[in-house]
Amino acid sequence: MNMSNKLGLWIDHKKAVIVSITETGEKIKEILSEVETQPRRSGGSPMKSDYEAIQVPADDRHQKTLTQDLNIYYDWF
Repeated sequence: MNMSNKLGLWIDHKKAVIVSITETGEKIKEILSEVETQPRRSGGSPMKSDYEAIQVPADDRHQKTLTQDLNIYYDWF
């Protein structure tokens, strides 16, 4: 029986899963993007107030950094 090689790829902003099936068996490889989608707070533990969203300023710098990081990650494939 002659089996052809098959390859499957699933990718999103968190990870990629590559599945290959060959005559010798199957392999599954998972690659984590390590792209941080939420900005980290500087300092110690998060505040326990109702206004926690105010602690992280909303600006385009975070979105630009996220977009650049994701582009690098997706270009790898």
